[in-house]
Amino acid sequence: MSWNLGTGGGSNAEFTKFPPGITKIRVLDEAPHMRWTHWMNQHKRSLNCPGAGCPICQIRKGQKANKEQYTYPMTRRFTMNIFNYETGKVEIMEQGIGFFEDLRDLKVDTEAEGKKLSDVIIKVRRRGTGKDDTSYRLDIEGDATEELPEEGIIDLAQFFQPNTTEQITRLVNGEAWDEVFVREEQTEETEEHVEVR
Repeated sequence: MSWNLGTGGGSNAEFTKFPPGITKIRVLDEAPHMRWTHWMNQHKRSLNCPGAGCPICQIRKGQKANKEQYTYPMTRRFTMNIFNYETGKVEIMEQGIGFFEDLRDLKVDTEAEGKKLSDVIIKVRRRGTGKDDTSYRLDIEGDATEELPEEGIIDLAQFFQPNTTEQITRLVNGEAWDEVFVREEQTEETEEHVEVR
C-alpha cells in the first residue's frame, strides 16, 4: 500500500456509489490499494492481473508487436475502505487515478495541519451521470469527531487477490466463468470437509 500513484474475492463487501450531488465520506485506510485489471467482454467482468506470466498480458504484447487492436483492455484501479455518511456503512471505494490524485492532495493539506486524512470528513461532489460527463470535486468538510469504525474494514490485498494464470488461461480458452470459479469454490469447500483418519 502506497500513496505513490504512479506505480503499480470473496466477501459481501459494499461498494461506494456516488450519486450526483454531495456525498460525505471518511477515509479509513492509510493508503490506497492499487491493482491492474483486464476486462473480459465475453464475460462482462474484469480479472485482477497476476503480473509476470499473465496470459492476457502475453496476448496484449503480441497484439502490440503486430500493431493490432487490444482484445482485452487493461485498467489501473485504486481502492480504499471508507465510511460513507450517507449510507452509514463501511464500504470499498473504487475510483481511477484522477480521483485519487485529488485525494492525495487533500492528504498533503491535512498533514500540513498536523492531521491524518482519516481525521477529516471529505465532501465528494459529483457532477454528471455518464461516462463522458462525470467529474468529481473533493473538499474537506471538517474534522471527524467520532471514533474510527472497528468492524467492516476489508483486507483489500486479500479481497482483490490476483487471479491465477490457470484461471485466466481457462477463461481465454473459452470456459464459462462459472465453470472456472464455482467449481473451484466447491472443490475447496469439499476439501475442507474431508476428514483425515
